[in-house]
Order: sequence, then structure tokens, then C-alpha cells
Amino acid sequence: MGELLLSGGRLVSASEEFEADLLIREGRIAAVGRDLESAGEVKDVSGLLVMPGGIDTHVHLEHPIDRIGIETADDFFSGSVAAACGGTTTLVDFALQRKGDDLAPVVEARRALANDKSVIDFGLHVILTDIREETPAQMREVIDEGFTSFKIYMTYADKYVDDASLLRILETNADAGGLTYLHCENDCAVSHLIHSHLSRGETEARFHAPSRPPVVEAEATYRAIALAEITGARICIAHVTSKRALENIERARYEGAQVVSETCPQYLTLTDACYSHADEAAKYVCTPPIRSMDNQEALWDGLRRGSIQQVASDHAPFGFKDQKLGAPDFTKIPNGVPGVETRLSLLYTRGVASGVLSRSRFVQLVSTNPAKMFGLYPQKGSLAIGADADLVVFDPTQEAEIRHTDLHHNVDYTPYEGMPLQGVPVMTFSRGELVSEDGDLVKDAGPLKGRGEFVVRRPVPPELDFSALF
Repeated sequence: MGELLLSGGRLVSASEEFEADLLIREGRIAAVGRDLESAGEVKDVSGLLVMPGGIDTHVHLEHPIDRIGIETADDFFSGSVAAACGGTTTLVDFALQRKGDDLAPVVEARRALANDKSVIDFGLHVILTDIREETPAQMREVIDEGFTSFKIYMTYADKYVDDASLLRILETNADAGGLTYLHCENDCAVSHLIHSHLSRGETEARFHAPSRPPVVEAEATYRAIALAEITGARICIAHVTSKRALENIERARYEGAQVVSETCPQYLTLTDACYSHADEAAKYVCTPPIRSMDNQEALWDGLRRGSIQQVASDHAPFGFKDQKLGAPDFTKIPNGVPGVETRLSLLYTRGVASGVLSRSRFVQLVSTNPAKMFGLYPQKGSLAIGADADLVVFDPTQEAEIRHTDLHHNVDYTPYEGMPLQGVPVMTFSRGELVSEDGDLVKDAGPLKGRGEFVVRRPVPPELDFSALF
């Protein structure tokens, strides 16, 4: 790989934007400045934005759902293609520990699976479900290998981690620099509410949302933060959906807690009115559920104030007709919606084009902050000299409409069908190689399957004030 010059664009980083050329050499950013020259290829990107490529740290590809015996519909190839076409250049997926599993073989098997298929670079969180005497030592071992974050579910029978086990995980991460990444819902309350609905014959998809109301998210969020404070651990609250959960996070951050959070496009663009259409309600079954408009408005306020640090997709694709429909009750509908390809354009349209967010704040939310939170920065999420040339060239004026038929995920719908867009990715570069152009995979770039590389992530130094980074 030689040189490539992106000429005449407007560069947007997490802190500033300016007119400049950007020179790529051997897959890395080699120079940024005016009137640069190159003996290699030159692409004129005048009138376009050049930004760090999107980093999506919450995707579920080939992810098994053991309780109903299926897995998500996208594998690491189709999912990474969709990501690249949407302007994302790095994914962080999950390696699931089942009961009795040791961590090292779990992460290595998952890494090998992704390595043979992914078009773009990737990392892996470890989902911990079986906390045993040897778990802390195994956590330290995989942290040293670049698996520095651990997903914990405070609900779901097959993944549930109780408070005593969570404290052990938090203590280990506090000492070793790992990050605890939490799905926060009160399992006891959810189980009680589900049982109440089913006992009354309320089995339809629309009862998914009231079985998991905002209060169960808020309570678990508060408890997770409290346990983290006891141990001194750094935590990230996944997919925040409600005003009450966000208030708990904001209060804790104000008091110095080492906590960051994310939300997702479905919670920023859809409302619980989607569950009112009986024939389509199953499309929108995700956990936590999609909330009311007042909760959505609170999330936008949180993005504006800086109390939410990243927007990830939580891409969990299931076919509507062949996987979501026909379930005997709402508890058997696989939870999740597709969204890895539409994340950047949706946030830009609803956030930047509407005047709610600046372009630099956009870059923070979709790229730089995720890189910092999960140990990828400054290799990823940056326009600095020496960083990987993972870039998205973005047209802020181009208008489009989301149509399922234009997308590359392996399911039969998008929850965002018909939504208008202002601003779309027109080129995606992964380590300097053009992998997507005009919303499609580059056909003449050679075999792209398996070109993505595993990224060794670094633990956060224990002495660092993690919360103050954002």
C-alpha cells in the first residue's frame, strides 16, 4: 500500500474543524495541511467532510440466543459490510462465556471466527456469566491479550450476574484497568412483571415494553453505580433509554463517580408508539424497550450536555418474518433491532443537521469517545499523525431516505424505513484502503472478506481519572 491524498476536504475532529488536505501512507495518517503533494493517488473531496471513521462498540454478530435457540442474522462478514457502508471502520462485538467455560478459549474461538470474515477491524468484549474462584485471574489474562472490557447482564436467566459476583468483577477491573460494561435492569422486577402479564393472558408484542418500565432500568443503574463506587471501578452503562436512569448517571458523575454511558439511535428517533401497531410491534422488540417522547427528549438533552458519551447501534438483527413473528408470547421474541449501517446518518441528521449537536460533538459521540472508553485511542478515533487511516468522507448536503432495500444487513426490514436523511457517508477507508463508496462495497478493491484485523485494546491505567476524559 502506497500513498493516497485526500485533497480539499473539511477535516472534523473531536475538537475542531478546518480546511486541509490529508495524506495517507502505508495505512496511516502521514500529514495534514494545506497544499500537500503526493506521488500516489489523489482524491478530490472538496465540499465534503473528512472525519475519523465510526467506531461501534455495541454489535451482536453471529450472537447466540440460547434461551430460544437462535442467533442473530448477520455474521461477521455481512455485519461488517453493513458497518463499512454506513461509515463505520471498527466494531467491538462480544465473546460469550457459558457456564463452565474458561475465558481464554472463549475469546480465541470468537476472535478466529471474526478474523476469517470481517471486512473492517474489530475487538471483542467478554460476556461474563459464570463467576468462579479462578475468574479474576482469567480476567487478568485476557486483559493482557487485549480483551479489556467485560459485559455484565443484570437480567436474563442465562446471563444474569448477581450482586456478589458483580462486586468481584468490579474489584478485579478496578485493579487491572478493565472496564465493566453493564446492561442495567432489575431482574427480580422484570420477572415479576412478565409473570403478571402472562398470567393475565397479555402475551402480544405490545406487552414487552410495560414488562420492562423505566423504573427497573433506573434502579439497576443506581445499584451498578453504587457497587462501582464501593470498589473504585470504572463502568459504562449500556443503552441508556430513560430520564430516570440518566439522572442517576448525571448525579453520580457530578459527585466524581467513574461512570460513562451510551445510548442508541432507536432511543433517539423512535417512540413507544411503535408498539401500538399489532401487526408490526415485534419489529421493535428490543431491550430495554423503546420509550416515550419525554424520555427521548431527555436523552437528547444528555447528549447536548455531555452526560452521555457515546452513541452505539446495539445492532442485534433478527428477521421479522422468520424470527420475530410467530412467537407464542412476547418473551419468546428475540430482542434487538438492526442499525449498524444507519447509525452515523441518523445521528448526523437528527443531531447536527437540526442544530442540536456540533460536528465535533458528533465525532466525539460516534468515534473518539468510544475509542477512548474502550482502549482504542489514539490508534483509532483520531486524525492525528500516525493514527490508522480509518476515515469516513461525509457529504453533509446529500439528502436520502432510509430504505431497507438499500441496506446490506441480512434481515428483511429496518425500523427506520422511510426516515429522511440529510448527510450520508460517501467513502469509507479502513487503514487507508477504500472499502465502501456511495453506500456500497467497493467491487474492484480485491477480496475484502477477512481483511479486518483484531485490535489489541489497552486497559485504562488505574491512576487515571476516567470520567474526566469526557
